[in-house]
Amino acid sequence: MESYSVCVDLLIVLALHICIVPVPGQLWSEWWTYQGISGPKFWGYHNPEWILCRKGKLQSPIDIDPHNLIYDQNLRQLEIGQDKIDGKLINTGHDLTLTVDDLDFTFTGGPLSYDYIVYEIKIHLGNSDRVGSEHTVGGNAFPMEIQIVGYNGELYTNASQALLSPHGLAAISVMAMVTESGNEHFGKLVDMSKSIEHRGMQKDIQGFSVSQMLPTSDYFITYEGSLTQPGCHETVTWIILNKPIHVSKDQLNLLRELTFTGGKGDGLMENNFRPPLPLNRRLVRTNIQSNSQDEECHARKVTFYQVSYRSLEFDLHGGVLEVTQ
Repeated sequence: MESYSVCVDLLIVLALHICIVPVPGQLWSEWWTYQGISGPKFWGYHNPEWILCRKGKLQSPIDIDPHNLIYDQNLRQLEIGQDKIDGKLINTGHDLTLTVDDLDFTFTGGPLSYDYIVYEIKIHLGNSDRVGSEHTVGGNAFPMEIQIVGYNGELYTNASQALLSPHGLAAISVMAMVTESGNEHFGKLVDMSKSIEHRGMQKDIQGFSVSQMLPTSDYFITYEGSLTQPGCHETVTWIILNKPIHVSKDQLNLLRELTFTGGKGDGLMENNFRPPLPLNRRLVRTNIQSNSQDEECHARKVTFYQVSYRSLEFDLHGGVLEVTQ
């Protein structure tokens, strides 16, 4: 079986080298996609520097199994800055990214021992309300996921240095749920996206409030993982909020009109998510405590959580991983 797997890998590598060499002047960093032979399954074959995408054991995203969460009372309250940010909203051709100009917006607490400086916010979405998020819950996806990524400002001078280093990055993830009325603050990003329909287009943004966009909740889930785009560096502490933001159908449809490339008729920016990867015995911790939890135990497996579905749009009772009484 092992020799067969090696042969398959060699055949894939040969096929990729023959079929998908980028055109002159085009970088691997620009060429990868979410579909076909340039999609997630093959990222680790394209570029030797992306080997973790194929062989890494701490890869993200993951599927969150509510029955296997570990309650950890040592997790602190998450502290997210209140500062408004200036930056650029960019159609990267892979996603919609808000790059932050002023590096004053930070977050800490939760599982983190350092302050992390937010340098970008990424948006992943699907072509229907049943897919779109990178992380899933109980095998089910949300229509969109927003990822707020920061680098360790106490140990490293910039994100490029941090992503290669221990405790380098942290990301806050928030899912989206479709409702009749969307999120007013997220709507500002959606409105601005109308003018950056094609790849490479960007627009300045000023005074954007990240904290007001986020749901109000003190609860989260956390694990150690990686970036979800090449080169999949395994230096990320993920913090997934247990409540979603509300977005409207119109807001999602506007984002789905963005394109991966540069003209009409090109592929739409939808389904730009990496599928969940194996957990590989990693602990997934939470600060959501069952009423029957022994207070003297600092960390214990929680088996009292269930995901309750009220609709086909994955309304998880308001997005909360609930405790069965």
